[in-house]
Amino acid sequence: MKVTRKTINQQGLDIHQTIYLPDGSSKAVVQINHGLAEHSDRYVDFATFLCNKGFIVYLHDHPGHGQSVNEKIPAGHLPWLGGWDLMLDTIHSINKTIRKKHPQVPVFIMGHSMGSLLSRYYNATFPMYFKGMLLSGTTEPDVATLRSLLVFIRMNRVFRKQTYHHKILNGFFYKNYNRTLKNSRTHLDWLSTNPAEVDKYINDPLCGFPLSLGFFKNLTQGSLQMIKTEKNLRFRKNFSTLIISGKEDPVGNFGKDPKLVEKKYINQGFYRTKIVLLEGRHELLNETEDIRLNTYQTIVDFFDDKLMGNF
Repeated sequence: MKVTRKTINQQGLDIHQTIYLPDGSSKAVVQINHGLAEHSDRYVDFATFLCNKGFIVYLHDHPGHGQSVNEKIPAGHLPWLGGWDLMLDTIHSINKTIRKKHPQVPVFIMGHSMGSLLSRYYNATFPMYFKGMLLSGTTEPDVATLRSLLVFIRMNRVFRKQTYHHKILNGFFYKNYNRTLKNSRTHLDWLSTNPAEVDKYINDPLCGFPLSLGFFKNLTQGSLQMIKTEKNLRFRKNFSTLIISGKEDPVGNFGKDPKLVEKKYINQGFYRTKIVLLEGRHELLNETEDIRLNTYQTIVDFFDDKLMGNF
């Protein structure tokens, strides 16, 4: 296995990227989009697993995450105007590189949590680029709630800088999901049933950082755009999507939201859409060993089945 780290410039921002190449022949490329308030290095174990199974893996830090930061775009911030597009343009630039360097190799797109929303939007815009899509920890936000939230954010922007860290908004994101848990040990127990993994996240300086008004504005507005785009999907009718979610994941409303996404796709004629609810909470890739390994295998089985024409 060969691991290469590099940076690509995206609108003046250096995007941190890691590429995993297997020693032998390659089955496919997996382009992974990580979640909110984390970074791509948290996926090293999973990327290594995929690589050992014959998959090329492309990982990157989203703008305002990990090592993809600078003075204008620090951790947890996106420009008030165009921040969502900056994340999408980064995904597009990497995908163009993938198609140029591996022209004969099938490509899968995979996204976790916020990365799943970005993947859904990007794939709805460029469905011809992918063999299939894997969504982890996805959600189906309520449109009315998103619109109200956007009004609240814009009202606060009148009096505050776009880099301002609003306590209510940040508290809602980081602590609200924990309300469903009894006798929680930390405010982030909703991430995983594995205390060691929760502690890793809490103690990681590149995770759990406060989010700016600019970031919340882009995430909210981008989610609305994604929902609108998915009303008229243009996938090939044989396009395959696997949605995995933890049965105890409050972000996905304990399996209800992934089922809504599945229903939306199937109602538009995309019958090769499947949902698998697994034991665990939000981060299935960072669960207890048995859950984690089961998740890994579920994902590889989906890729292999699609490549062999069985999905």
